[in-house]
Order: sequence, then structure tokens, then C-alpha cells
Amino acid sequence: MPPRRTTLTYSSEDVGPVVGDRPLYVYYCKYSGKHALTTDCNLAAAPRRRTDHAIVLDTQAHLVKLYASDGGMKLLRRRNGTVERQFRLNAGKLPVAYRTEPEGRFLYILDNALTTYTADESALGAGTPPVPPCILAIDKDKTQAALEVDERGKVRLVLRVTADFVRIQIKGSMSTTNGQEELLELLRGVLGVRLGQLSLQRGESVRHKMLVVDGLSPETVFSRLQKSVNSNPRSLGRSSKHIINTSIVPMEVPDPATAPGGAAPASSAAAAAAPPAP
Repeated sequence: MPPRRTTLTYSSEDVGPVVGDRPLYVYYCKYSGKHALTTDCNLAAAPRRRTDHAIVLDTQAHLVKLYASDGGMKLLRRRNGTVERQFRLNAGKLPVAYRTEPEGRFLYILDNALTTYTADESALGAGTPPVPPCILAIDKDKTQAALEVDERGKVRLVLRVTADFVRIQIKGSMSTTNGQEELLELLRGVLGVRLGQLSLQRGESVRHKMLVVDGLSPETVFSRLQKSVNSNPRSLGRSSKHIINTSIVPMEVPDPATAPGGAAPASSAAAAAAPPAP
């Protein structure tokens, strides 16, 4: 008896959605600039918890690749006396998200903790971080960078590059001509350019400036700034005034029937917060 054979015919209509067909969003810690999350969910459109305004991400409904370390468990007491458990997830030393169960389905992204870029295949394949939005091209041969300056420090250095600002520390004051000259001299050495290629424009305050660099691309400016950050001595890279307050102010627990976007209220004492309804 000859062996039975089965012929299967597939068409493109039989193929389900694949990751490459969806836009991917790459999220970074807003304060440290560390890569924290890649997902196909636009967090700007995701539901939020009413208790702390955290973004609710369903890890079963969306592609989620989390780049975070265990931040330990925290107990938060709400104003009505209930206690909520949070299993924190850190980007570096800063918490950016939490779960209410160790392996819970729902991931809660702390409000205002992440910033995003839309990833393309070339950026993901290269494995290198994209240029943050605080550094951009304004002309064919000119690059603009948003600066945030810490004054009266012990040393001059580039502290960090985040999505919003290049944070720099100088010894003087930005309200004086000497302080601005000190800032330009520091950036001249970091970027490897002449002083004539640098200019400062007004920002939203005295400590915030727009740097214009002539003759360098945004990619080169970002690379040289980040190289300077990476070369900082650990003992000088972060003083006490740079520590970010990551505490959560307890908020009122809502009525379950009024929780927006299907997000659930906080748990009762010694119980985890319930996830949002599907």
C-alpha cells in the first residue's frame, strides 16, 4: 500500500500578523536615557490607572521586550488605609515600571518615566541608540542641542544625555559672561571643534540654552557627548543634588465602577492591586 501524502497550500491571506508589520516603539528612561522598553503598543494611547496615573500595558495583547532589573517589592499605603504591593522594575537605579504580581500579566509604567522614539529596522538592527530628540539638525551643516546647566559645581563636565536635555555642570553662573564662556570652552573640548563653530541661543530660563554647532552632524554630536559622559569618574558623575525623587505620593483609591480605560483600583490590605479588565 503506497504511503499517504498530504498537500497543503498556503496563501498570504492565511498568514497572521507578524512583528515586522507593526510599528515598534522604543522607550528610554526619561532621566537616565537608558533603553527600558520596546513594544508595538503606543503608550500614549494606552489606559491609565486612576490611583497613580500609571500606564497599563497588557503583555499578552502586545509585544513587550523589557530591559529592566528587579527593583524589589514596595508597600504603598493609600489615604483610605489600604495597602498595595508593587514589584518594581528599574532602568539603572531608577524605577520605571511595576507589577502587582511577580509574574503578572499587566505591566504598569510609572507616569512620566519613559520617553519614546519610533524605531525602524535599521536602528533596531544596528543595536545602537538613536539620537535623542534634544539633538537635531537645523540646517545642512548645523546641529542644535538643548542644554540644561547646573551651576556652581566642583568640576566642569557633561553629566548625562537624556531625551529632553544635555545636562552639563559648570563652576560658574550662567547669568554671567564668564559662566557662558566656561560652558562654551567645555563643549569646545568635548566636541573637538573651534569656538567659532559654537554659539548659544536663549532657552526657557537662564539655565536652559540652545547650543548651535556648525560643521557636525547630530549623530557625531551625540556620540562625542555620550563618550564624555562615559569617561566621567564615578565619584564625580552624580552629586546629591542630582538624585531624582522617585517616591510616589499616595492618591485616593477610586470606585471600581469609575476606573477609566478598564484600569482597576488598588488592592485591599496585604493584597496586590487588581489588573484592568480586558
